Amino acid sequence: MKKIILVTAIFCGLFQAQAQKANIQSAISYLKDNDFENAKKMIDEATKSESTKSNAKAWFLKGVIYQAIGTPASDQMPFIQFKSTTAMGDEAGIPVILEGANKFAAQHPDAIDLALEAYRKAMEFNPKYDKEEYFFLLQSMAYGQFNNGASKMNESKFAEAKNSFLAMNQIASLDNGKVFKDQKIMDTLFAIAKMYQGNCAYQMNQLDEALPIIESCLANPITQKADVYMMAAEIYEGKGNETKLLEVLGAAKAKFPNDKRILNSEINYYLKSGKAEESIKKLKEGIAADPKNEYLYINLGQLLYNMANPTDKSGKFLTKPANSADLEKDAIANYNKALELNGNNYYPQYYLGLLYYNKAKEMTDEMNKADDKKYNAMKPERDNLINKAIPFLEKSKTLIDAEGVSDSNKEVYKQSVSGLVQSYNLTNQTEKASALQKLLNTK
Repeated sequence: MKKIILVTAIFCGLFQAQAQKANIQSAISYLKDNDFENAKKMIDEATKSESTKSNAKAWFLKGVIYQAIGTPASDQMPFIQFKSTTAMGDEAGIPVILEGANKFAAQHPDAIDLALEAYRKAMEFNPKYDKEEYFFLLQSMAYGQFNNGASKMNESKFAEAKNSFLAMNQIASLDNGKVFKDQKIMDTLFAIAKMYQGNCAYQMNQLDEALPIIESCLANPITQKADVYMMAAEIYEGKGNETKLLEVLGAAKAKFPNDKRILNSEINYYLKSGKAEESIKKLKEGIAADPKNEYLYINLGQLLYNMANPTDKSGKFLTKPANSADLEKDAIANYNKALELNGNNYYPQYYLGLLYYNKAKEMTDEMNKADDKKYNAMKPERDNLINKAIPFLEKSKTLIDAEGVSDSNKEVYKQSVSGLVQSYNLTNQTEKASALQKLLNTK
């Protein structure tokens, strides 16, 4: 009796195995008939069954089916196709119509991930798989993910875009990259996808995630782009890593000597770091490369003025250097050059007005300590400086009025108006001073 039971159990097991293998063939037959629902049902059962869950053909077919679910149908791609030799020994190519497959997309938003996992298992269970068959299927998947990622990125949907580019990394890494070995076109596509993945993380301020991706892109000649260097520089600066910041800016400048953004980043670093001589050098390099950039002249003028008139942390003026007058003269020349390039830029107007106003204020402070004779002797020069300051401060105010006072220009506006109030008072234009004081009180 026991032997009969044992033999019966063996026959049941064999019957179940045959049934599951039949499910694989049935799935292919259903796909040929465009009956996607039953094809999916058969292959899902086959990959769950004990008898066929290690069957490479079953997992390959599941990969095809879930790839179809996760690939939106389009005029350019109405179907994907595979040779059924990989599944069951039939040489004919079988098209999988995407429109029918897409009906299951809502149920399986992770369809591409499931497809990749299925392909991975199929390769594991059959290391001698047909690389050409996988190549065309996975190439199609990669193009689809790349196009979707690029589209989402252009719509600023960075999280969705990043997921598509991440899927491409997973495609590239299947079987340690053997599927796409020596395929330079695909190497380029995968490298660019990784670069875009890093950009998406950067755009979402996921900087700890973005940095290693960006660093790997800088190590790859395909993705050594100026934008990638700029992203890396900004992250290093934010992290306070001065060594890496200067290293990446140096490499970027060597590779892209004419890219003004890189030079400007270098200039900004030296300006923020308070390294005056290096800043002057970088600003002059910037002007040589971009002589019509008014802001470079403005920055250089500010730097020279600050060197001529050093202050402590509280803003109190310190002892001036011996070459203060020469530095101020150079500052004025640079501000005037900026105005020559763009007379409607309120910054050089404001800075010139401020320069003359501060010089007048210094003289006023001296005059208030002097006797009447010295006071009267200094007054004409002081008034001349005030009269130089007023037109620049008035122009600054007028330009900002035309633009509209905003958070970005409010401080310059208030300082311009405040300087005019003081200047009008010193030149006995009390009505103008009173009107502007009322305006200042509302800001």
